[in-house]
Amino acid sequence: MNPNRLLCLAACSMGMMGAVVQARSLALADPTPWSDFPAAAAPAPDALQGLAVHESFRAIVQEGPWRADHRPVQTAAEQRWMADLQAGRWAQALATLKSDHGMRLGVPDASGATGLGLAARAGQLDLVRELIRQGAPLDTPALHGLTPLAAAAAEGHDLVVHDLLRAGAQVNARTHQGQTPLHMAAEAGRSRTIALLLRHGAAPQALNKEGRMPLHQAAYRGHVQALQALVQAGQPLAVPDAHGLNAVHAAALGNQPDTVAWLRRQGVPVPSLLSQVLIDQMGACPPGLPACVQALP
Repeated sequence: MNPNRLLCLAACSMGMMGAVVQARSLALADPTPWSDFPAAAAPAPDALQGLAVHESFRAIVQEGPWRADHRPVQTAAEQRWMADLQAGRWAQALATLKSDHGMRLGVPDASGATGLGLAARAGQLDLVRELIRQGAPLDTPALHGLTPLAAAAAEGHDLVVHDLLRAGAQVNARTHQGQTPLHMAAEAGRSRTIALLLRHGAAPQALNKEGRMPLHQAAYRGHVQALQALVQAGQPLAVPDAHGLNAVHAAALGNQPDTVAWLRRQGVPVPSLLSQVLIDQMGACPPGLPACVQALP
């Protein structure tokens, strides 16, 4: 083949390759001339709503909105009234309550306390009755979920307990730890309060979050009279808790030798070897039983 013709063909090939490369570069740089897909248009104003939603979601991820406290804020008058209650100025608080009917009686203060809860815990019967008369919420929980009824039951204020129950307070309302008013009364050894709560439908076998019934709470604290009140209401002494352990174990765990001895005299068995070890450490065998281990199954 003619050398000049070869040179001409080579030059043409190089020129075509350069055109292809240039065209490919243009296609990558700007797709509009080389495809049917136009460049993306600027977002319409309505599309900005999606961006706002995205920003809100990002705020939630960063633990924003739900961290805010949405509880009602007390007015200045309500704060002054609660300050009187917190300071024990009961007469002043009662006078304010009777004269100012615009206060929101269920709004808690910064500590989570309510007026009815404070009055019930202190046994202020006149104040409790006025709050009930004015329609104060009966079961608004304070810190740790303690209702006014539970607070009164723990302190043994039986007249307050009676009035709250008569007004419709929930007899089996629970704290954050699963404690009912009956748990609170049993743990505090309030035998008369126990009887009152049971007459109004308190559940004697309700379990708290530790798996204990009011019976076991009373035994753990060494309150024999509270145990007797539960027995008189028909509660069996030997009933096990959620872990299969009875009041003897609870009393031994609470280092209550007299209560262990009383329970053993009532025929409540030692439920486990661990219970026996705890009893031996206290020396709590009742008279007539040389070794409590005799009662082990």
